This record gives sequence, structure tokens and C-alpha cells, in this order.
Amino acid sequence: MFDFATFFAWFVIALLFCVFVAIIVALGSLPKKIAMKRNHPQVDAINAASWIGLACGGIGWPIAFVWAFLKSGNAGYNTPENDA
Repeated sequence: MFDFATFFAWFVIALLFCVFVAIIVALGSLPKKIAMKRNHPQVDAINAASWIGLACGGIGWPIAFVWAFLKSGNAGYNTPENDA
């Protein structure tokens, strides 16, 4: 009833599923890794936007990706250096 071709087909399907999951995980964590490397002050928000964007069909992921590349500096923070 089950021959080698059937087992091979199931193996290929399982392998493709694992590769697909690995690609999704790599894409989901990419904006966070970029933001951490650039010392962005909003790493957690970028990570959340990335995963939520992927869960919603990939619509918000490009936004998180671009946000990770934006110049962080002291944007939005009132420090004595910014007052001068």
C-alpha cells in the first residue's frame, strides 16, 4: 500500500514546509537584527511591527524594515544636547 514514492513525497513535503518556516523566521527577525546592529532606541517596537506585519500578510513588514534603517540618534528625546 505504501511504497517508496509515497514516503519520498511525504519527506519532500515535510522538507519544503521546514524550509518555508525557516525563511519566515529569518525574515521576521531581520528588522530586529538590523535595528540592534544600528543601536536603534526602538528595537522592541520594530520587532513587534515586523512580526505583526508578517502575520497580517506581509503588509507591515516593509515598514518595519525601513524603520530599522532610519537614523536613530536622539530622535524624539528631549536632552540638554538637543536644546542648544
